[in-house]
Amino acid sequence: MMKNTPIIIIGSGRSGTNMLRDIITSIDGFETWDCDEINPIWRYGNREYPTDELPVENATPRVKKFIRSKFEQLQKNTKAEYVVEKTCANSLRLNYVYEIFPDAKYVIINRDGRDVVPSAMKRWVSSFELSYTLKKLRYVPLKDLFYYVSRFGMNRVKKIFSKEASLSFWGPLYQGIDKDVASLTLMEVCANQWKHCAENTLQHRKMISKDQIFDITYESFVARPEEEMKRLLGFFGTSLSEDKIKELVTNVSTKSVGSHKKKFSEEELATLEQITLPTLKKLGYQGE
Repeated sequence: MMKNTPIIIIGSGRSGTNMLRDIITSIDGFETWDCDEINPIWRYGNREYPTDELPVENATPRVKKFIRSKFEQLQKNTKAEYVVEKTCANSLRLNYVYEIFPDAKYVIINRDGRDVVPSAMKRWVSSFELSYTLKKLRYVPLKDLFYYVSRFGMNRVKKIFSKEASLSFWGPLYQGIDKDVASLTLMEVCANQWKHCAENTLQHRKMISKDQIFDITYESFVARPEEEMKRLLGFFGTSLSEDKIKELVTNVSTKSVGSHKKKFSEEELATLEQITLPTLKKLGYQGE
């Protein structure tokens, strides 16, 4: 049995989830896995499901028991007060995650999707990092190891022998991503990826009690990191000294806010906004 309910960060890829997790887990007693994400654990029993939008009914008693056991094991091994977890694909299946952890604290971070896109595009064309990959493979369920090694290897092989600069896939797999990759530009794929993550989270959060959710935007956090960190600590029910809070957020920067304005042409910006603006308005962005 876990000492405290886990803290689960929900957000699309490149929306500030890494920044938030790394800051939170710099606090004594807040621990996470020593790899970037644990999607194979979340997909236990569902490894061959075609997307990351896992249906709630797929969270069977066996699946729940396995995933909860991994959180309990980490808490025991690290003597954590709180286990913090961030897997961006969970933004597509918050209802599934909630089915497994109905008492968890959920930190939902949003970012202007137009700024997410250029950052995501870099990841789609990134080079292979062996140490990063090996860290993630350590937490793949043993019976699924060959499947994930093969799948990851094919993704890389396709990039090597294809004329395309990007990977076959990167990040959360939404319904229809294969069709989009085949027919759209990389910018449009990344915009649709963000849109699906944000829309799914908006829909699924309705079933969760408001006092279990902490909302934050990337823009507000980087603009007022100390103030927002105090709010977040209040949500966790803990406090830190002013000096410690200042130390935690010392590397937070606003430099990437508005990055899409420098990255894309006017024509590309028009296409990007056509995809993202309806969702941005739902999230409270003005679309300027």
